[in-house]
Amino acid sequence: MPQKSLGKIEERINNAEHTFAVNETVNYKHLLLIDDAVGSGSTLNQIAGKIKHKGIAKKVTGLAVVGSFKGFDVITDI
Repeated sequence: MPQKSLGKIEERINNAEHTFAVNETVNYKHLLLIDDAVGSGSTLNQIAGKIKHKGIAKKVTGLAVVGSFKGFDVITDI
């Protein structure tokens, strides 16, 4: 389901958690995660958390091309 169609941050977090899989086996010191747009930061945050949890990267930096803050609390840390 597209994140932009969800109205609550809890829905966005849950959607991102159950939509994206991280299956990489390579390890990196620093990984740049790019998203086309960010509203609440839920997608970047959930994927970065999965990457760090699996030990794929020690540090993850998120970059969004476009930002749209429509009343969401923005997640800035994992």
